[in-house]
Formats: sequence, structure tokens, C-alpha cells
Amino acid sequence: MGAYPKSQEKAGEIFRLTVAFLAKHELIINPVNFSIAYHYVLGEDPALNARLDELLKSDKGWQEETVGKLFRHYVCNCDEAVLRDLREELMDIVAHTLGTMIDLTGKTSITNEKIKTHIDTLAESNRIESVMQAVSSIISETRSLVTETNQFETQLLNSTDEVEKLKEELSYARQEAMLDPLTGVMNRRGFDQTLASMISEIDQQHTANFCLVLIDIDKFKEVNDNHGHLLGDKVLRAVAELLNRHTKGKDACARFGGDEFAILLPDIGSNNARNLAEHFRTVIEKIVLKRPNTGSVVGGISASIGVAAFRMGESCEDFLNRCDQALYRSKSLGRNRVTLAD
Repeated sequence: MGAYPKSQEKAGEIFRLTVAFLAKHELIINPVNFSIAYHYVLGEDPALNARLDELLKSDKGWQEETVGKLFRHYVCNCDEAVLRDLREELMDIVAHTLGTMIDLTGKTSITNEKIKTHIDTLAESNRIESVMQAVSSIISETRSLVTETNQFETQLLNSTDEVEKLKEELSYARQEAMLDPLTGVMNRRGFDQTLASMISEIDQQHTANFCLVLIDIDKFKEVNDNHGHLLGDKVLRAVAELLNRHTKGKDACARFGGDEFAILLPDIGSNNARNLAEHFRTVIEKIVLKRPNTGSVVGGISASIGVAAFRMGESCEDFLNRCDQALYRSKSLGRNRVTLAD
């Protein structure tokens, strides 16, 4: 997906056209519809625009399931940080604008023409840029609602409630975006953000007492090949549950890759981290599962583990590489063991 507009004037224009697009097609303004419409107006992805044009011309029209698939295919590939900043900015602008307009209409008895005048005045104002951008963005929709002052005020109050609900939904969606759907622990994105945050905190405190544990399930491909992917998924969930259960406080557990997990351990030294990693290894060895189709018992699950203690001034990449090398040594020495990084 192409880059978002960098100027406030261009961003405001794209936002206004997006709202107009949604109003024209009588579509509900929710996160998925707004995102799809925004990227359609942005025009950076011809494939997306062509698919939407077909959808709008078809008899089926704008169906939630179909639009959801387009959203996941075309929009979710965008950089999460850019999307997050865009959503937060838009919600703050709209919420502020709606509050301002309620003050204008709710505290005075004014006619519909005066309401329109206030909207035009705000849209042309150079003193409050965020208000100008928001009003110009929703002006086509608000004008269609202006039939009488009381009705307009009620619509604005309802819209404000919807904006607040939308902000809550977006906040929840951001949290969900950090979780691995199969195991329920953090995904790689959540891990990267948590690791960067912990290292930043350590740099500010000028003290390093922080360890990383990388855990790789031994011969996981053979588990999938011999017993099927359903059992493989059960193994991943079982390992994640064990790791999550044996971490506490500020510790953080994540699915680092396909069959690899990571544990972030702040406030712990290398020896204690190695002992904890050895405990992880032994509890993983005790996992016993049943095959979904036959009910036969499957055991023999093991894991190779690498442990690294953070060094002051070390980058995230170097820290990860040292721990990964320790994990590799565990695998090369016969698997099912713990190795402490140099």
C-alpha cells in the first residue's frame, strides 16, 4: 500500500472525501468500512479500487463478509504503527469537532440556516486547524441531518457516543493485533515492541539485569508429518500454556515464530534465567497429548533452549542474535538442552 499524505491539508481532503464516499453509498462508518473507503479515495492500490468498483456495481453490493476479506487482504498489510497513528488522530479530531458543534447548537436557539453558517465558518477557520479539518471532513454528512435544531443536536450526541465506542473498539483491536490467535500469547509484533520498551527502560536506568530465553520445539515438522497439523497445533497451544503459567510479574511470553517461543525476563540474572529455562525444558518434556482422530497418546515432546543476558548498550538485533546462537548450539549438541550465550 502506498504512503499516506504527509501534509495536513492533503490528509484533511482525503478524510473529507472518504466520509463523502461512505455517505453517498449509505455505509456505516465503522473501522473496516472507513479503512477500505480511505484507501479507495487515496488511490494508491489500483487492484483494490477495481475490486471495490466491481463490488459496488454488483447486485450483492457492499456485504460485511466480502468487505472484511478485502480489508484483511489489502489494508492489514499496511504498517501497523502508521495505521495506529492515523486512527488515533482521526478519532481525536472527530470527537473534538462533535463536542464543539454540540456547544454551538445545544446552548442557543438557532435556525437551520444559522447552523449551516456556523458549519461554513468553522470549515473556513484558520485559527483552529483541527476543527477546520474535521468539519470539512464531515460537512456533507452533517448538512443532510440539519432539519431542525433539536434533531441535529440529538444526531450529534448519538454520533459522539458512536465515536467513543469506536475508539474503544480500536483500542481493543490494537491489543488483539499483538496476540497470536492460535496460542493466545504475544505474537512477534508484540514481542518486538515489548523488547524495545524494556531495553529503552534499561538504558534510562543505566542498569542491566534482563534476560531473554528462546525456545524451539524439537523436530516439530516430524510431529506435523507423523500426526497431522491438528496435533501440531495442540502441541503449540500446550507449550504456550505451560510457558505462560510459569512466567509472572513483568515477564512476557511470545510466539516468536512457527515453532519457536520467546520469554522476556526483566529483573533476573543469567544464572537464575538459566535455571528457569531448565525448568521450562523439563515441563515441556512431560507434555502428553492424544491424537484427535484415534485418541492414541503422543509424547516425546522436547525443546532446545538458548539463554542470553542483556549487555548495556547492546542493540535489540545483537541481543537476539546472541540468544539465537545459544539456541543453535543446543540443537547442534543433540537438542533437548539449555545453552547460555557467551
